[in-house]
Amino acid sequence: MSRRARAERPPGRQRVRTAAVVLAVTGIGCLALPGAAQAAPGAGAASRSDFNNDRFDDLIAGVPQASSAAGQVSILPGSGSGPSATGLKVITQSGSVPGSPEPGDRFGADVAYGDVDGDGLTDLAVGAPGEADSVYKERGNVTVLTGSSQLTQGDYFTTADDDPRNPGKARLGTAVAMGDITGDGLDDVIGVGLGSASSGGWLVWRDSATKKATTLRLTFEDLNHVDVAAGDFNGDGFDDVAVTTVDRYGQARAYEYPSAGPTGLTHAMTIQMGAGRTIDAGDINQDGRDDIVIGQPAPAEAAPAYGGTTGGQITVKLGQDYGLYYRGHTTTISQSTPGVPGESEDGDAMGTSVALHDLNGDNTLDIITGLPGQDSTVGTVTSADAGSVLLLNLATTPDGITLQGATSLSQGTGGIGGGGEPGDRLGTAVTAGNFTGTGTTGLVLGAAGENNGDGTAIYRPATGTASFLGKGVAGTPTGSGLGSVLQS
Repeated sequence: MSRRARAERPPGRQRVRTAAVVLAVTGIGCLALPGAAQAAPGAGAASRSDFNNDRFDDLIAGVPQASSAAGQVSILPGSGSGPSATGLKVITQSGSVPGSPEPGDRFGADVAYGDVDGDGLTDLAVGAPGEADSVYKERGNVTVLTGSSQLTQGDYFTTADDDPRNPGKARLGTAVAMGDITGDGLDDVIGVGLGSASSGGWLVWRDSATKKATTLRLTFEDLNHVDVAAGDFNGDGFDDVAVTTVDRYGQARAYEYPSAGPTGLTHAMTIQMGAGRTIDAGDINQDGRDDIVIGQPAPAEAAPAYGGTTGGQITVKLGQDYGLYYRGHTTTISQSTPGVPGESEDGDAMGTSVALHDLNGDNTLDIITGLPGQDSTVGTVTSADAGSVLLLNLATTPDGITLQGATSLSQGTGGIGGGGEPGDRLGTAVTAGNFTGTGTTGLVLGAAGENNGDGTAIYRPATGTASFLGKGVAGTPTGSGLGSVLQS
């Protein structure tokens, strides 16, 4: 599953947001709408999922299957006890939000956050790959909602109208990301789409300064899976884009779109590594270059040159001065890796979800990954696809990174109540954040199959007992699979 604007930057690496300075000096854009959220005096760019500007991370749940797959996004504000229903914001394509909620739009198929206008408030991008227009049934689009409007207003972009390559069947918005591609201090927005048999896969990026959207071909084959992440992989001060794909023939490949500076993205290069279905980016080893982790839940999709592990795996690739293109600087971890709990069993689907966060405060990013296909056995009773999550603590070495420790979580372990039931699929999505404002990192783990497909998100704080954020908390309909898309 795809998730968010992926790059995490530690203190001292935040880029100067020149656009915000220009607005302040010229007086342009300084008027706030009545009732709108306002950045604190002197606030820098929005670098966290804090939509109400209270210094707590908020939880974003995309629910593309809600309401006959019209879709919605639920935002649960952070609080002293974690993500909360107090102040819950439910966003659909209605009211002042562009579009209208129609069955099959899948609004919320992916979400990302950043600051597209330099006002210091967090903006939201939402993918709707099923969105139709007057010509194409599943053209798809990406909606960008502004923090200044409290996420009630914005605009959208899709593929080019006059492109002879037929990108009108792109299913754009299957995955979205944000990153400062042009280096002007504003986060730009990226959308990718699975495409169709007659058009292949597509990537569209929009320059936030000019609102110009550029359509680029991703693949000539339509895709079964795609995910995208933004990060500065070569350390030149401009965010690049990495995409992982699985085509219609079940072949996984990854691509890097390096930024050409102010002109943005121009072309793709194949990344020489094992690819998969999910991706996240961040500077794991704090060397000034962002790295990627790719989840590979289906070993048969891996190219023979890179191999795959029964039950799935994740692969980390470190950024270099030349970016991600060349072979090497990779580390692969599976349940066959020494120190990782469990056994690599067919169907576990390790890598279905991946997220990079510093879980133990050592300034090295760690990996959270879901195994929603893992069975749970208690006594003599086995629950198929109950699911689990692995926490992989990393450490840096002179040669790169190494696995320092690993923890397995499932229902009934690690402070999480209940017990795994058949089809719960814990680990369909994973994320983490400072939801309590205390500086500690709490986990949020999705289980989209919980309660006969209602789904749930489980909040596990740094200390104490976990809580279930079900449909009553998140404001989602019955059977909508809450927990399939999570971001923070």
